[in-house]
Amino acid sequence: MSLKKGAGPKLIPATLTITGQGSSDKLDVTYHNRKQSEIRERVDSGVTLAALVAFVVESWAADFALTEEGVIEFEDEYPGIVGAVMEGFHTSRRKELEKN
Repeated sequence: MSLKKGAGPKLIPATLTITGQGSSDKLDVTYHNRKQSEIRERVDSGVTLAALVAFVVESWAADFALTEEGVIEFEDEYPGIVGAVMEGFHTSRRKELEKN
């Protein structure tokens, strides 16, 4: 596959391993492949982190609504989940060099 403008995937599936509270859990997430400029625009407009999560996540296998309020509830019950989901977003979008 060659790297062409506009040819990136629209959605990126990922399975996040979340640890804490005495357990290790898997969270299946599908991210919108949002550009860095789109994220920056939202952040600069003063959007909340919970709203940003709802903007980048297309779907997730969790019992919490994928809304700003649902993300806040998720973070309230599982502190750190918002940071983990956003880290997963950035990791899933990032290109890396393989050894040649």
